[in-house]
Amino acid sequence: MAVWSAFRFNCGRELANRFVIAPLTTNSSHDDGTVSEGELAFVRRRAATGFSAAISSAAYIENDGRSWRGIGAAHDGHLASLRALADVMRAGGGLAILQIYDGGRIAIPDLIGEGKMRAPSAVPSLRPGAKTPRAMTPQEVEHLIGSFRNAASLARKAGFDGVEIHGANHYAVHQFFSPRANRRDDHWGGSLEKRMRFPLAVAQAVREALGPDLIAGYRVTPFEAEADGYKLDDAKVLCNALAQLNLDYISISLDDYRLARPMSETRVYNKPLDDSNTPAESPITAISRVVAGRTAVMASGSIKTEADAEAAMGMGADLLAIGRAAIIDPEWLAKVRGKTEASIIPGLPQDERAISETLDIPATMVTYLLSRPGWFPRL
Repeated sequence: MAVWSAFRFNCGRELANRFVIAPLTTNSSHDDGTVSEGELAFVRRRAATGFSAAISSAAYIENDGRSWRGIGAAHDGHLASLRALADVMRAGGGLAILQIYDGGRIAIPDLIGEGKMRAPSAVPSLRPGAKTPRAMTPQEVEHLIGSFRNAASLARKAGFDGVEIHGANHYAVHQFFSPRANRRDDHWGGSLEKRMRFPLAVAQAVREALGPDLIAGYRVTPFEAEADGYKLDDAKVLCNALAQLNLDYISISLDDYRLARPMSETRVYNKPLDDSNTPAESPITAISRVVAGRTAVMASGSIKTEADAEAAMGMGADLLAIGRAAIIDPEWLAKVRGKTEASIIPGLPQDERAISETLDIPATMVTYLLSRPGWFPRL
């Protein structure tokens, strides 16, 4: 089956199969951005089951862009933490990829301090209770690009096999591309071409910092669910430009690969989504056609069985990012490979302590996972 075949990236790094652990927010790091023992145990158990690679939870690159209690890749003080994380991510012999991000207008004031939130424009998020950020100066925009470059350099020093830029799910890189969040009229905003400049500059900086032999990936939201958001055609233009930068893969962020629905900015999971902006064609298929083999395409979103994985590859995906299924059942991949899918755990236990203790999920991560009704099925 195609899902068990090997894969070689443009940079030369090889995967034993097509299954990758998706970036999973743990919300459980120490206050200084160093990884906790609970996070290491969570990652180690899942990575040991034979995934060809693991992508870390997103690491913040500047303190003013923290959107949860997560790991940092902002300075040399994070280097030992990053090395420890890279080591456990290789528990099953797979590769280790560090995801890096900045929160922009969805950074959390309690983590960064009041009045420090900055973003492409002074436009608040759609999330309930969102505060209005300060518009970044051109100098701050350039500095943020430099922070992405620095984080990629730290990943290389820490021994990671590559870096994924979090350009999706309404964080800062996504915000620069979005006409809803980016109202600038300078070099960094306005037309589609100008709104692409920041994502492309970040991708170029990361590629240069990593060098030619490490994996450079980019996670993209293929269209915005909001009626006034960017369309799939816009994302196709961006992905075509990203493919010209010698990236190794583009990861398409979807809540469900079948329904072609991205994460809404409000993060409400128990209400019907607005389908007015949903394209007729699968974003996986559309973007795969645009990049035309110049870079790999990674699919994600409710891949629960081997049949799901094969279906996603049939749409054009080269790689498969597994998130919720691996959280719910740490041995998910071993069961899929062993043809024992009937034994896969279908939901999280009702008891929160049981979730933490039986599944090696940090208690603060359990609270985070259960904070959005409808996000995870329960037993």
